[in-house]
Amino acid sequence: MNDSSPSLAAWLPQFFAQWPCQALDTQLREPLAVTVDTQQLSAFFTEMEQPLAALRHGTFSFDPWEVAKLGRNEVRNSAVLAWLLDPHGNHGFGSLPLKALLGAVRKCGREAFPENFTRYCRVNVEKYPTGDATNRVDIEVDADNFFMLIEVKIDAYEQKDQIRRYIGEAKKRAGEQPWAVVYLTPQGRVPLSAGEEADVTDVPCLSWRRLASVMTQALEPTRRQIFAAPTASPARQMAAHAAFRFLDRMRQF
Repeated sequence: MNDSSPSLAAWLPQFFAQWPCQALDTQLREPLAVTVDTQQLSAFFTEMEQPLAALRHGTFSFDPWEVAKLGRNEVRNSAVLAWLLDPHGNHGFGSLPLKALLGAVRKCGREAFPENFTRYCRVNVEKYPTGDATNRVDIEVDADNFFMLIEVKIDAYEQKDQIRRYIGEAKKRAGEQPWAVVYLTPQGRVPLSAGEEADVTDVPCLSWRRLASVMTQALEPTRRQIFAAPTASPARQMAAHAAFRFLDRMRQF
């Protein structure tokens, strides 16, 4: 209420004086004319048909990762994250998740990183980059124009010199290409095992929540197209739904 409006005490008496007359007025009035665009109304109901059907069958409440009992298991969550990052994965989003990660890495000080791969990109889990059985990394992204290792942490602690060893591995494998060791944790904290000689940009530190946020922003337009398409594949819709359910879980770590 602005300064020019009457106070409530001054307005109420006038309201109650008029209200009985208006409430008891039974005189017929000419109904308001309403114009309905039948084509737009038909298009609206057509667009609502699939979302309502999905809602009726519980699609939006179903979490496949709950059934798979991912929980906070780092090995299992690493496998799903690798599936999402794989540009050739059957999640239906192509290289968009990987490009979102690369963009986040560049913002962490690795400006030399490309926006995407050019010829090939292989995403592996539980990998030994140089064949040394003591250096098992959670996710390896080996592309023609960059090399990346991702160390996934949810509840586990760092091993002695763990990140320092991974830096050495990444340098050997990358050669002249850009490289990085991404440290993914619930808090996005700096590792304790990188060694004093490591540069601050050698290990881009990301939180699960931040990575989920940048991926969601990158994937949302495509997700809308998948669910809005009148002839969309149910399998593709379920794959997209599974991807976004995992992004929801990532925010909870």
